[in-house]
Amino acid sequence: MPYRVRARAADERPAPPRRSATRLRLTCLYGGVFMVAGTAFLVVALLLAEQAVSRGSEPVLGLGAEKTVVLAPADCPGPGAGGPSSCPSPGRERTHDPLFFSALPLLAALGPLSVGAGYLTAGYALSRVRRITRTARGAYRHA
Repeated sequence: MPYRVRARAADERPAPPRRSATRLRLTCLYGGVFMVAGTAFLVVALLLAEQAVSRGSEPVLGLGAEKTVVLAPADCPGPGAGGPSSCPSPGRERTHDPLFFSALPLLAALGPLSVGAGYLTAGYALSRVRRITRTARGAYRHA
């Protein structure tokens, strides 16, 4: 069945442009990228802050007996002296860490900011496509 196009009268206004599904898709894509980047930045900053608060100026690596490298604070005894049982476990303290709870409102605020930044970025990316399309339609009408 052939598709028929109705001719537009000279005084009839063109239909308003529809909201683009492409802009919605690009908003989701760019918003996700901004969310991942912001979350990664926040995690790195909180981990560095936690390390600075818990260790202070202590060395991160310590030399044990026989020149072995021990990945523990310098005041923690070596593995041969029952070190792991007497040293505090960083995993247990992390659940009650105040830095973690201060990150939750930041993550909640990061979501809408990421969507807004994605929407603006998608509009910027599509503005050139719209201009090219408008130029091509104008050239087609005058040809």
